[in-house]
Amino acid sequence: MRYETQVAGRTFRVDVDSSGRALVDGEAVAATIDEIARGRQWRVGLEGRTHEITLLTREPMRLLVDGVEIAASAIDERSLAASRGTRLQSSGRHELRAPMPGLLRAVHVREGDIVERETPIVTLEAMKMENELRAPARARVVRLDARAGEKVEGGAMLAVLVEIE
Repeated sequence: MRYETQVAGRTFRVDVDSSGRALVDGEAVAATIDEIARGRQWRVGLEGRTHEITLLTREPMRLLVDGVEIAASAIDERSLAASRGTRLQSSGRHELRAPMPGLLRAVHVREGDIVERETPIVTLEAMKMENELRAPARARVVRLDARAGEKVEGGAMLAVLVEIE
């Protein structure tokens, strides 16, 4: 799985395979990760040094790394593709497109609906995982090309939203 991460203002691309091997910006990194408190605290070994990491908040992400609080973010490749699949023109028009081929499991809105930022628009199943595609801003759904049960190709237009105040 690929992640785009930011830690203390620096951006990194992190690739982790199923065996736990990692590449950071394309370079192999010797790392071990032991979860201390599920989803909240870890002991991470990087190239011979051990670090204690505690998740303080998720939104915005704040970490305590070896006793020092830092801002961070991490987005996986599917979420990143979905966010890149939403185009914003200067008019405040957003085109919500399928980030990958898949099956539309659910359509959560209708044309004409007003949705808040982060409202689920559709649920796309791809590679046995369900991905919710969400509204990037408070907007009106002006076009809906998605129907539950349909198979779609990557890049297919699913909805058009226009920002409202």
